[in-house]
Amino acid sequence: MKTTAAATKRPRDHYPIACAAALLLTLAVYANHFHNDFHFDDSHTIQNNAFIRSVDNIPLFFMSADTFSAKPANQSYRPLVTTTLAVDYRLGGGLNPVAFHVTSFGLYLVQCGLVLVLFRRVLDRAQPAGDNRWPALLAATWYAVHPAIAETVNYIIARSEILSTVAVVLGLVLFSGGGVARRYHLYLVPAVLGILAKESGAMFAPLLLLYVVLFEPGLSWKTTVPSFVACFGTVAFSIWMAAAYSPGGPSRWQYLLTQPFVIVHYVITLFLPLRLSADTQWPLVANPFDLQVIIGAACIAAALGGAWLAARTRETRPIAFGILWFFVALLPTSSLVPLAEPMNDHRMFFPFVGLILAVVWGAWLAISRSASSARLPLTAAAIVILLVMAYGTVQRNTVWRTEESLWLDATTKSPDNGRALMNYGVIQMNKGNLPGAADYFDRALRYTPDYSYLHVNIAVLNVALGRPSEADTQFREALRDDPTNPVSYTYYARWLKSVGRTEEARLYATRAVELSPADVAARALLTDLERAR
Repeated sequence: MKTTAAATKRPRDHYPIACAAALLLTLAVYANHFHNDFHFDDSHTIQNNAFIRSVDNIPLFFMSADTFSAKPANQSYRPLVTTTLAVDYRLGGGLNPVAFHVTSFGLYLVQCGLVLVLFRRVLDRAQPAGDNRWPALLAATWYAVHPAIAETVNYIIARSEILSTVAVVLGLVLFSGGGVARRYHLYLVPAVLGILAKESGAMFAPLLLLYVVLFEPGLSWKTTVPSFVACFGTVAFSIWMAAAYSPGGPSRWQYLLTQPFVIVHYVITLFLPLRLSADTQWPLVANPFDLQVIIGAACIAAALGGAWLAARTRETRPIAFGILWFFVALLPTSSLVPLAEPMNDHRMFFPFVGLILAVVWGAWLAISRSASSARLPLTAAAIVILLVMAYGTVQRNTVWRTEESLWLDATTKSPDNGRALMNYGVIQMNKGNLPGAADYFDRALRYTPDYSYLHVNIAVLNVALGRPSEADTQFREALRDDPTNPVSYTYYARWLKSVGRTEEARLYATRAVELSPADVAARALLTDLERAR
C-alpha cells in the first residue's frame, strides 16, 4: 500500500523559530542601552582609574589589587574585570561607554545561552521522557528579559557579576556534559577564573555538590572535593591580595537580622519588579523580634522545606535545585560579609538563575497535568508575561541613560537616601541651578551628616557661591569624616591651588596620590603643581 507525501510529512519543529524569537526579543529589549552613561562606582574603577588606560598594565592587574580602583577602600582583587575594562578602553579609543556596554552585553548573551543548555540538561535528568526544551527556553528567556537583570547589565562595573555568573554556569555545563571536561577537571578552569572576577564565583563548589547529589546519584559527593579546594583556595588568595578593601558594612548582627526580609523582597521582585532602584535606602533591623525578621525567617523556612520535599522526587528535583541555588548564590552578600548596603537590586543577577528555574519548572509540571484545552491560553499568558517583563527592562534602560535620570529615579523611590539626594544635587549644581543644589545638599545632610563626599560637594557649592571661608570649613570636614578618601584631598588641593595656596595644595595632592596611585585626577593635579614650582 502506497503512502502519500502528506501522510509521511513530519510536523514542523517550531523550537528553532522560538529560539530565534527569544534572541531577537533580548536584542530588541537592550537596543536602547548601549549609549547609557557611566554611573556610580564606574567613576573610581573606570573613569578615574589610571591603570585601565593601557593594556600594558594587564600583568599588573594580577599582581596588585591597587589597580582595581582609585579608592583604596574599594580595591578588591578582580583582575579579570580590570583586564576586560582595559581592553574596552583600548578598543573604544578612551572612555567610550558604547565599547564597554558591547562587551558586557556580549558576555550576557553568552551567559543566557549557557543557562539554556544547563536548564535543558537538568530537566532531562529529572524527566528524561519529556520535551524539556520548551520550559528550559521559557525560563532562559524570562531571565534574559527580566527588569531586575537590567540593573546589572546597565551598570558597567557590575560586569563582575556577569563574568562570575558566566563562569559558574559554564563550569556546570562542562561538568554535566561529562567526557574529557569532567575526567581532567577542566570545569574548574572557568570556576577559578570566575572568582578572579568576583568572589561569589566560589559558590560554584556548593552548587556542583547540589547538582551531583540531586541529578547524578551514581557519583560520590567526593567527586566535588577538587572544586571546593580550588574555589575556596582561590577565594582565600583573593582576600589576601585585597588587604586594603573595606566592605564598609554596619554591625554584622544588624546586617544579618535585615537579610531575611531583604530575601523576601528579592522573591517578590521576581514577579513584581516595580520598585527597582540603583541605590535603595534599606533600613537596618536591630530587634530580633521585629515583624520583618519573623516574616522573613518564616518564608525562608517554608522555601527550604519546599526544597527538601521537592528533592525527594526525581521529577521535582529541578525545583529543589533552583531554590537552593537561590540561597547559595545569596550567601556571600546575605550572611558572610556585611556590606555597606544591606540590599542592592543588582545582587539578584546570580540568584535569579536558580529561582527562575524553580518557578518555571513547578509551573510547567502543573500545566502538564491540566486539561489540554487550558494549555493554549496558558501559553499565551506566558508570552504576555515575557513581553511585559521586556517592556519593564526597556524602561529601566531609559532610567539608566544619564546620571540625571538615574538619580532622579533613586531620589523619587528613596527620598530619605542621603547619597542619592547628594548625587542629584551635584547634577543640579553642574547645570548651574545652585539654589536647587543647595536644597538637595541640605536634605542629604539630614540623613548622612558624616558623609565626606557630601561635604566636598557642599564645599564646591560654596566656592561657586563665593564663600571661601565656608568652602574651607567644608573641605576640612570632609577630611575629618574620611581621612583615607583621596577624593577629599584632591578637591581641596584643587581649590587651594585656585586661591594661590600652592604649597598647601601640593601637600594635599601628594597625600591623595599616596593614598591612591591609580587616581587620574590626583596625579594630573600633582603634576601641574610640580611643574609650577
